[in-house]
Amino acid sequence: MNQTSATAGMTGWEALGGTLFRARGVTPLILVVIVLFWPTPAGLPLSILTVALAFILAGEAIRLHAVGYAGKRTRTRGTKVKELVTAGPFSHVRNPLYIGNFLLALGLIVLSRVTWLLWVFPVLFFFQYAAIIAWEERILTNQFGSEYRGYVGRVPRWLPRMTPAEPRSSHEHSAKVAWQSERDSLRALIVLFAVLILKHILWSDVFSWPARQIAQLFAGA
Repeated sequence: MNQTSATAGMTGWEALGGTLFRARGVTPLILVVIVLFWPTPAGLPLSILTVALAFILAGEAIRLHAVGYAGKRTRTRGTKVKELVTAGPFSHVRNPLYIGNFLLALGLIVLSRVTWLLWVFPVLFFFQYAAIIAWEERILTNQFGSEYRGYVGRVPRWLPRMTPAEPRSSHEHSAKVAWQSERDSLRALIVLFAVLILKHILWSDVFSWPARQIAQLFAGA
């Protein structure tokens, strides 16, 4: 299927989703800059660390489970999808990777202690991914037709069903494929987690030094 037929009948909202999908790597970078450099209280209570870890581990576990079935098919930025994956977590919910993304980001926000992001992030996330999902669903409907429409009728978009929907595709989970697909993201996650911990430890001594110097300067004036 060529790109024209894949995007046939696309609305403006769906086209926006395609643009956001291709630029989806920008959003995490903005989030990283905010959580690293926004002023926050020094120190990290154990309760906050525990909640953050719970969200991060849950999100990454979901991602590893999903990419173990879908592999690098999830990394494509084009409109050519060769196979419809409906096995594993995809038999419970249509967008397990996006659920994993949400939990991961939420965990990092909790860890960062930038409290206003807890209110802003969910709104921006669901706006972005509502458009992206609309674009993806148009592509998949145009490409797989009744097969995909049947899948949509059986499997929810966001809230997982308890039992796997039938029929399921023949894809099987591969730990090797999951690691190959996710290893760069995992390394970046570990580095960001460590840097945020260091920020909480050092903030009062290092990051706040320029602010203290400026305050003392004005106080002396």
